[in-house]
Amino acid sequence: MNIQEFTYFMNNQKLRLILLFIIATLLQLNVALAQESILSDVSYLYMEKLVATAKANYPRIKTYSARTTIAKNTLSQQKSSWLDPFSFSYIFRSNSNAIDLINPELLRGYQFGISVSPGQLLRKPYAIKNAKEDIKLSILDQEEYELTLESEVKRRYLLYLQALNILQLQSKMLIDIQSTFQASKIKYERNEITLQEYNQNAVELNTIKASKIEAEATMAIAKISLEELTVKSLEQIK
Repeated sequence: MNIQEFTYFMNNQKLRLILLFIIATLLQLNVALAQESILSDVSYLYMEKLVATAKANYPRIKTYSARTTIAKNTLSQQKSSWLDPFSFSYIFRSNSNAIDLINPELLRGYQFGISVSPGQLLRKPYAIKNAKEDIKLSILDQEEYELTLESEVKRRYLLYLQALNILQLQSKMLIDIQSTFQASKIKYERNEITLQEYNQNAVELNTIKASKIEAEATMAIAKISLEELTVKSLEQIK
């Protein structure tokens, strides 16, 4: 194959499409390899710190805790209101020597009386039992949500690591393609490559730049999503 045939072969559009497909495949492979290596970057100690921080600061956890406190207060009120079914009363009859023939008073001085509401008295044990069950339900709801919150924190932490790894990969690829582009620029100025080849390198550089910008946005969103649960920035959690 002579030089002209080789140049024509390199300029062939189908060949360029094939090369672009191969490059895209390699990029996807690199991303996949980066994702597979995430487990080596996982810090289980830091993950537990994230979970603990979320449980201590996330507002809904505080809501469940407040409901449990209210339920306990209700139980205390029910226990302390055992005397509610009983009514105490007293009257005072004077010691006057005058005799009332219409309403004669046989007893004089202070007189006390007690009345009982049977229905209210019978309902009291059930009210106390219901208050105890409310506490159990409140605690179970809180424990269930804590499990959900823990799972979500761990999931978002892994997504953050994934986005961080992909961004690092894109940054390395950008450095490599920039070097390639600078070399092609020098070759073009020396008339060692065609304008079409130079433009192709420029397109590849811009493509990698766009991918890096996308990776930066994905990483930032993943970080914000995780900090939404911890209520603190990751830099504050040591």
